[in-house]
Amino acid sequence: MRIGWNRQRLDRKRIEKLLEDSLVPVEPSPSFVSDLRARLVTIRGGRVISPWVLVLLLASIVIFVASALGFAIRILLGLLGLVGLMERRRRESKALGT
Repeated sequence: MRIGWNRQRLDRKRIEKLLEDSLVPVEPSPSFVSDLRARLVTIRGGRVISPWVLVLLLASIVIFVASALGFAIRILLGLLGLVGLMERRRRESKALGT
């Protein structure tokens, strides 16, 4: 036993007729079309720089400066550690020599 919605055979012409009856083309309103175009198309040259580009640029600069300062502090601490190590060895060699 076959279970289905309709036992009639749907041929191509019957399907096309059903689709013609159910799918009616609708003309969109002019305001909808203009709003859609406004969202899809951006006019170049209207603004020099987008506010979001400016925010990204400033954030990138802040991150770069923080990274550079962190790197400089690490180098400085490494050099100070090296100077301290050299000074300790100099003191130890003086203490052993006298």
